[in-house]
Amino acid sequence: MDPGPEPTAKPARLGCGLLSRDSLEHVAAARVDHRMKADELTLAHVLLCRECTEAVNRLVTHRRLVDELARTELAPPTLSRDEVADKSPIPGFRLKDEIHRGGQGTVYRAEQVATRRECAVKMLIGGKFATPAQRARFEREVEVVGALRHPGIVTLYESGLSRQGEPWFAMELVDGERLDEFVKRTQPSRRELAHLFQRIAEAVAYAHRRGVIHRDLKPGNILIDREGSPRVLDFGLARSALSEGLRNLTIDSTQGGEFVGTFNYAAPEQLANDPSAVDSRCDLYALGVVLYECLTGVLPFDAAKSIAELVLQKSKGNVRRPSEALPPGAQPIDRDLEVIVMRLLAAEPARRYDTADALAEDLARYLDGRPILAREDSLTYVVTKTLRRHWIYSSLGAALFMTVLGAAIALGVAFQQAEAERARVDLAFRAFRDALESADPETGAGASTMTVAEFLTHVDKRVQSELASEPESLADIQLTIGLVQLGFDESVHTSDSIFKAYEVISKGHEEGRVPDEQYARAALALARLRFQRGDFAGSEAAYRDALEVRERALGPFALETVDTLRQLSAPVRRLGRLDETQALLDDALRRAEKLSRNQDSAVATAAVLNSRALLALARNDDELARREFKATLDAIAPFVAPDDFRVGRTLFSLARAEFALGNRTEALEHARNAHDILRMRKGEAARSTQEASALVREIESSK
Repeated sequence: MDPGPEPTAKPARLGCGLLSRDSLEHVAAARVDHRMKADELTLAHVLLCRECTEAVNRLVTHRRLVDELARTELAPPTLSRDEVADKSPIPGFRLKDEIHRGGQGTVYRAEQVATRRECAVKMLIGGKFATPAQRARFEREVEVVGALRHPGIVTLYESGLSRQGEPWFAMELVDGERLDEFVKRTQPSRRELAHLFQRIAEAVAYAHRRGVIHRDLKPGNILIDREGSPRVLDFGLARSALSEGLRNLTIDSTQGGEFVGTFNYAAPEQLANDPSAVDSRCDLYALGVVLYECLTGVLPFDAAKSIAELVLQKSKGNVRRPSEALPPGAQPIDRDLEVIVMRLLAAEPARRYDTADALAEDLARYLDGRPILAREDSLTYVVTKTLRRHWIYSSLGAALFMTVLGAAIALGVAFQQAEAERARVDLAFRAFRDALESADPETGAGASTMTVAEFLTHVDKRVQSELASEPESLADIQLTIGLVQLGFDESVHTSDSIFKAYEVISKGHEEGRVPDEQYARAALALARLRFQRGDFAGSEAAYRDALEVRERALGPFALETVDTLRQLSAPVRRLGRLDETQALLDDALRRAEKLSRNQDSAVATAAVLNSRALLALARNDDELARREFKATLDAIAPFVAPDDFRVGRTLFSLARAEFALGNRTEALEHARNAHDILRMRKGEAARSTQEASALVREIESSK
């Protein structure tokens, strides 16, 4: 009888079991290397726990032996550059001084010999003596960082095995300082700090969208470079959904009964010994702790006297509000920013932000002076927010009283209008949801053979029947349907949806019922439709209308305004006014340079570069067009998927430029890639797909 597979042996417990092996090894490393810092609460536990003290003593002895062996493996500094490269433990790299030593690995400043590029090389601590779990975590860090490409995350260059067969990887060298040290040195304003954290949240959101949870976010793992940009690093404890199913649970960082990370920044669920409870919201909690610390100079649970007390306080959510923890004379903290911090520090994950994108959005709202989403829009809150943005000072007591009284009445009316608007939005949402559900093949008219056009037509009819009494809400949904149809080149259905929606929204705007932004959106849809139908003069007029409204409502340097200015250049170019087109694009690029650096602004800037390339094509300057198209691809590559429609359209234009320059091989490769992307995104019958297909045939048939 087959006894079956032998049970997997559990790793021997180190210490009392409350602290992970990594935490104990970090304490041991700090005893050997005084440049390292160990967490004070962890140290306190080790001092009070006999088992953990003995474990750390054993690790110290082991660590000294490992360091001694490592020193004998490094090439002596008296050798020449080439001799050092030949004898370096990392082939092709010259190791310099040690930058950082942590619980997972040692980071050296290094030079890649072939390119003379400075970089950072991380080697696994322990080398030959590292445990299987340590090696697995190190290899996972290589896998995780190698899959991430974002301006806010360090870039991995190369990885491999040393001459002794030990894993290493080379990454971008960030010349900067830790977040907490940067904040202490520069003393940023609350708004500057919020903007910095918005960019950090965007980087974390990028990782989360790719299934990567950092699990050890803290000031030491966020560097601020010389340009003031944040860079997230050290994914040694990260968990990736992309590879989690392929790994044996015995090497996972969160085995039951073992904690990894940093106690002060860990979420309550990380301390509960239940790996299944840990998701992306633990990173949001850590960001809350870091933001709290940057705002106040202290940790939110700094009063805890022991690890047990720290865990208890975190699990109950007993934290002082940031405004209560400020030292005398410190900058005050806005109420909105405090609400954002407190939501991040909620003990229950469900009460935090759902995603890092939502956090970035609320920080953007705070910076723009708009109501944040972290609280209900109560009447008191609406009044406070409106007064803050539109208050008119008065010097006379009677005038002040009348102003306040009038404002209170106006705000009461505004609040009632806001409630009515919210009811209309809820009605529109329910109608749209019901329309979508009506296309469910199990309950409605849907079928697997239904095309996009048929689906949208079905939804449009259902929404019309349910929102007949709310023409402006109906028009807004029809506008959305029309834009989707426009994206799929469904011009017959598009014209009907967009024209009807524009007429209703335009009338509502004239009568004061429709806000500027809703009208601008309708004018933009009309402009796109007219452009696609070849009515360039009508398209220009609609774009100018939308630009005027957005400049008045949002200002000249809002992202939406800049993008509208860029879109206006397209019909002007097609009308042959090339110098005017150049002026519009130069203006758009100048405005784009003033935008906050984030994904949306980077994509908007890339769109301006693409329009400049199209202008170069119109001027028959194919070489300039090629450079501009390549610059466009480089600009958007970190922010969009490789098969994004914008990549496909840019590749199509680049192929045209290459073909005009006589570079047939490059042109054919770009044209085929463009065709594959456009066919997948829009379908074989779409006009843009057909244009790409025709270009492929033209290049193939050329001699």
